[in-house]
Amino acid sequence: MARKDQKLRTRRPLTPATTALLIFVVLAVVRIAVFRPELASDGKPRTKAFVQHVIDGDTFDLDDGRRVRMLGIDAPEAGFRDKTPEPFSAEATDWLRDRIEGREVALRIDYPKIDRYGRTLAWVFEPDGTLVNQQMLSAGRVKLLADFGLPADLEPELRAAESTARIRKIGLWAPKRK
Repeated sequence: MARKDQKLRTRRPLTPATTALLIFVVLAVVRIAVFRPELASDGKPRTKAFVQHVIDGDTFDLDDGRRVRMLGIDAPEAGFRDKTPEPFSAEATDWLRDRIEGREVALRIDYPKIDRYGRTLAWVFEPDGTLVNQQMLSAGRVKLLADFGLPADLEPELRAAESTARIRKIGLWAPKRK
């Protein structure tokens, strides 16, 4: 009887293929658990990033070397390369700088990830979930840029934000001063 129990307890050594499969499964679980993008309440993945420097009212650099162009908005041109800055460009840049420079943000990247200038195209969220693109519209710092379409889950809020700024006549929508 002792011999029979001994046979049941004896294990065969793992084959190299089984060992490799186990290692692969463990690494896959670690990859998913550690490097998984955060899913927001809208179900869209967001990746955390740290803003190193704001370039202008809709563009900034991350500490990982990427340059980000915010989707759905168009800030007045800042006047690089000997061009004259457009009115309110400094205000838009300063507003964005005060809001996100030196801080962590969450990026939602829906479609073409890179534009023709090599910038990552993204919707930008503060850690509490506030959509920065929408806040810039509400403050009258930028115009809505819907030429390339807007996501169905964000479009109503973005359009309402710009409309509110227009009605309140703030920022870009303020009466022209003479």
